[in-house]
Amino acid sequence: MIYKSLILTIPLLMISLSGLIAQNGVTAKLVPVNTDSNNVTGPRFPGGENELYGFLENNIRYPYILVKIGMEGDLDLRFTVDKEGAVRNVEITRGFDPAADEEAIRVVRAMPEWIPAKENGEPIDMERKLTISFKPDEDLIRRAKEQREKETGDNFYIGYSAIEEIDLPADSLNSSLNNIYRENADAQTDTLLNRAPRFPGGQDALDAYLKTNIRYPKRAIQMGIEGRVIYNILVSAKGEITRIALFKGIFRDCNEEAFYLVKKMPKWIPGLKDGKPAAMEVMLPIPFVLPK
Repeated sequence: MIYKSLILTIPLLMISLSGLIAQNGVTAKLVPVNTDSNNVTGPRFPGGENELYGFLENNIRYPYILVKIGMEGDLDLRFTVDKEGAVRNVEITRGFDPAADEEAIRVVRAMPEWIPAKENGEPIDMERKLTISFKPDEDLIRRAKEQREKETGDNFYIGYSAIEEIDLPADSLNSSLNNIYRENADAQTDTLLNRAPRFPGGQDALDAYLKTNIRYPKRAIQMGIEGRVIYNILVSAKGEITRIALFKGIFRDCNEEAFYLVKKMPKWIPGLKDGKPAAMEVMLPIPFVLPK
């Protein structure tokens, strides 16, 4: 599947949005650049750092599923500003959650051209690093609840992003499993003849099953570890879980506990393809949230 990334429609309009007060529960911070020579100047975002932060914070959206489970955290990424000022080689160096990671990459890749770095007056390529933090506030939580009433599933984002979509190669996270995650999210809209597999009783029943049966590993609590373990499962045409593959882990003990939870699940309601039961993959997030 071709990953949908985004690009600016009118760069100057996007930059002007940095003055907006409303934000998406996201903050950004550049990692300072250390140069060994007085003859080197680092790359600069047009308008300066505050304009950069405004652009990112007003365009990166918060994944609803993370708001739902009350999950917040940081991710680190790096990218290269080439000698023409174009942003290249965007890469996550410390991930937070696949949905949040992809969203950050989506917007960073859509940044307008920078003023390139220079050495002795000549443009050069230079790497920059960002830390992006996701932390929902009361306004975002309220908007999430309002939008959830209009959606058919949990795979959507909260917030406004004034950027238009184009097709780009799917290399954002350098992992084919991320394409599976995106395809699975896109496939949640059901029709009469095509339907994704479902836990018996639906999402509320699945949430109740996880809440009732999960045992938070003691070592994870002692180490302050929380997050989402995500498994890619294959639900057969008979509703049986025939494959459980780890997509994203957070800690060995949590990964194992999540595996046993999936292993003990009852049969699912199988998915439909052209009106007939068919084997289908499902991305199944299992949250571990530390007690407050």
